[in-house]
Order: sequence, then C-alpha cells, then structure tokens
Amino acid sequence: MFGYFYNQSLRKLVIGFGTLFNNISVDHVDPDGGSDLNIRVPITYASQEKFIRRFLEPSSINEGLRIENQLPRMSYIMTTIQADPSRRRNTNTPSFSRPTSNCTDNPLIIAEEVPVNIGFSLFIYTRHIDDTLQIVEQIMPYFNPQHMITMDLNAAKPGVNIPITMVSNSISERYDGDFSTRRVNISSFTFVAKSYIFGKVQSGTVIDSVYLTGLTSGIAFGIDS
Repeated sequence: MFGYFYNQSLRKLVIGFGTLFNNISVDHVDPDGGSDLNIRVPITYASQEKFIRRFLEPSSINEGLRIENQLPRMSYIMTTIQADPSRRRNTNTPSFSRPTSNCTDNPLIIAEEVPVNIGFSLFIYTRHIDDTLQIVEQIMPYFNPQHMITMDLNAAKPGVNIPITMVSNSISERYDGDFSTRRVNISSFTFVAKSYIFGKVQSGTVIDSVYLTGLTSGIAFGIDS
C-alpha cells in the first residue's frame, strides 16, 4: 500500500510563500540633505529565536566580538499542517491531468488528495521603528483579506490556486539588557495557506479505438485502450 514518492508540494509552497516578500525595501532619508539610501530587506527561512541569538550573543570566532547583522531583516517558518475537512472531495473520484491536443499521451492520475491548512509565521527585525512601519505598509494592503498565488504542485495538478490569509500580527520592541545592548524591533505576522497534499502520481491509459458489433439480441459496444 505505502511506497516512496515525493511530489514536493510542501516544499514548493514554502518557497512560494517566501518569494512573496522578496522585493520589500526601506528608505533611509539623509537629514543633511544627501542621497537617500534604499535598502532591500533580505528574507531567510529561520525561526525567531535563532535570529535573536545571532543578534545578541558574542561571536565564537573572536571573544567579545558581537555578530553585527545588517538590519532590517526578515525570516519566516512553517508552523502547522492541519487537514481541512470542509474542502474534502469524494475520495472515489481521482484527479486526472489534462491531455495534450492530440490526446496521444497517457493522462496522469492522483487517487489521494488531502486539503490542508498550512500555517506560516513571518518575523521582521529592525533597528528603527520607521523601518518597521515601512515594511508593514508594504505587506498588509495585499492581504485584504487574502492573497491568491498559483502554483504547479505536481505534474498532474498544474495551476492550483492557493489563497493565503493573514490571521494576526503584532509589533514589539526589545529593550532587555543595559544601555550597550542592541535594540531590536520585532514584528510578527501569522498566515494560513489553503493548499493540498497529493498522493502518488500514476500513469493512466488512453482510449485509442472504439468498435461496434451488431448482435441479433441488441448492439454491443467495445473499447480498446
């Protein structure tokens, strides 16, 4: 019954979610009238705790030297995978891929399909509160209430629409430690993506001929595949 297969459905969704925030940037205005500095905000797949430790802990290479990450930065992580029974379809109806124009290729069949709600957390780390406000304004307008992405989850299911909804958000400032401790503004967003996990993709057969035979008691039909 069980055998190895890997459609990379979850991996593609994780990459697709992070790609949504690839082009976010902040502007730093020079108060002396010089050229403004535009900084692209990098994003990494990592938990919040990992980034905070990198900001605050001493470096293992040189004693007393702190790791100075260039802020602002963002990170995200997949937090939950839950089945969604409200979107479940008849399990006896398999999914078929679309045939080619000449209908000569064998269709691809997926017998198992599980709708799932994937939870994501997005974290924003900045030194200045104005950087936080700039980033928040570039994210929130696109989730009103959801943002739709289209992905090819496997060979049999191209062009699957996946809505992503923003569930909650929070903004906080970290002031722990003495005056020499680095200040970090941390914002967090929670999202839910309504996606699918599919079973093994198998090859079907194509109907290539149909024959008709007349009988005394009626008509019999036959199909070769």
